[in-house]
Amino acid sequence: MYQVEDIQLVESKSYGTVLIKAKAILDYLMDHDSGLTLKEIHEGMEMSKSTTLKILTTMCELDLLWRNDEDKKYHLGAELIGLGQKALADFNIHQIALPYLKELRDATEETVHLGVEIADHVEFLEKLESPRSVNLKSKIGGRLNLYCSAMGKAILATKTPDELENYFDSNPLDPLTKFTLVNRKAIMKQIDVVRQNGYSIDDRENEVEVFCIGTVLKKHNQVYGAFSVSTPYYRMDEDREKRIIKLVLETKEKIEQAI
Repeated sequence: MYQVEDIQLVESKSYGTVLIKAKAILDYLMDHDSGLTLKEIHEGMEMSKSTTLKILTTMCELDLLWRNDEDKKYHLGAELIGLGQKALADFNIHQIALPYLKELRDATEETVHLGVEIADHVEFLEKLESPRSVNLKSKIGGRLNLYCSAMGKAILATKTPDELENYFDSNPLDPLTKFTLVNRKAIMKQIDVVRQNGYSIDDRENEVEVFCIGTVLKKHNQVYGAFSVSTPYYRMDEDREKRIIKLVLETKEKIEQAI
């Protein structure tokens, strides 16, 4: 969602301030589960009432929004359905995320992975190798289990209770190392922690002696993938873990803003 200062920053560099404000209104509506009134939009966006009304009226004429006459709330319009489907068909998370993931690899000097969920697994889209000596089994096109990987647990943390129940009922929790959690309740506790912290940990659960910190890429309730930093366990200490977590969360924010 655009904040007022974000709109002003973009306006200084772009042509067409009305388009920028219209996009900000769309983002604002997408971040709310139900429609919003004119008052709620212009106050929430800190835009003048007259300007907001003009933009909303134009967007309704274009079917980008529609207004419920009973409660006077504005909702996303049908025209966005086709646009959204085409955008998803053309969307390439790899292309968007890659520059930021390269920066993360260079900053951490560790291996960085990008993945997406496919058939209850994480499939690798990218692997950026560490410049330091390390030998990880992962390869592009390879797959990880959700329950015992950093990217996988980050993805599980975005799911509803029903989706999680279906996942656990359909997938055996086999131990891959002596550190792998195979108890559903214990994994659910980890998932709760991931939701609170915004990142996930794989402490030698998927590959012995490999420690991973991961997070999900999500915007407007749409999950686009996940990424992680993987390091040999012997190179990890408390201070380094905190530093990598900070870099991972900063990278997450940059990519989500670029989506």
